Amino acid sequence: MSKDLLYRLNGNKNGNLKKYLDSFNEPINIAWYPSACEDFRPLLYLSKRYAEINRASIEENIFPNFYIYTDYFPWAIPTFLDTLAIYNDRRTRVIVNCIEELPKLELPIDPDIVCYPDESVVIGKVLFLEIAVESNKLGEFTYPVIYAFVENEPFCSRILLSKNYNISHIIHVRYGGGCGGGGKSSGIWLLNVLKRLNCKIFITDGHYALQPGDEAAYRLYPNLRGEVPKMIEIRKINSRFWPGHGGVTWNIVI
Repeated sequence: MSKDLLYRLNGNKNGNLKKYLDSFNEPINIAWYPSACEDFRPLLYLSKRYAEINRASIEENIFPNFYIYTDYFPWAIPTFLDTLAIYNDRRTRVIVNCIEELPKLELPIDPDIVCYPDESVVIGKVLFLEIAVESNKLGEFTYPVIYAFVENEPFCSRILLSKNYNISHIIHVRYGGGCGGGGKSSGIWLLNVLKRLNCKIFITDGHYALQPGDEAAYRLYPNLRGEVPKMIEIRKINSRFWPGHGGVTWNIVI
């Protein structure tokens, strides 16, 4: 079901994403990062090599090999569309190897959930990115990423839950406020969809409490309601870089 979702987002395109999917024979483990802004740190922190160096729990035996980012992006244009060099310092370099435009997603922007984006020119666009990471500690690796410039709630309700696609990892870090602001939801509703999306590991900064945007999400998208599963914390990092206001935990969804 993971590959089915990616083919669906690819549509009728015959470019790099389709070639990648046609040739990829291993199980696909998708990490979904809603309210992602321009935060590509999960490609480092969720990597197998990072887990090995930091002596991750033996229970963490599944790692993403494909990422889906969603954010309605209320600003003018993402930095990575202006420059292929996303990040570069003495320790880490993150660059975009290729960009392919996929079919647009016609999903609503709900003013009760997010602040209406007056300046955005990317809403509805969907891109396939090949992101290369060079780290002096982790080595070099490349990840495929689909970035959909859409509101998280209708994307989950109308796309992901339409067939209960498999999403192995869900990332809930700086949700709503993100890295730039614009949301009225804490993303607490994500807890209700973990089991239906067959999520194995939930990564969270723990900052969720029912907010007006969440109440609007439940009203507009009733299938975002549901039962919160049990979880067991297996790892925690305290980084001043991610999320910037506390620790992030890895939790097995039971």
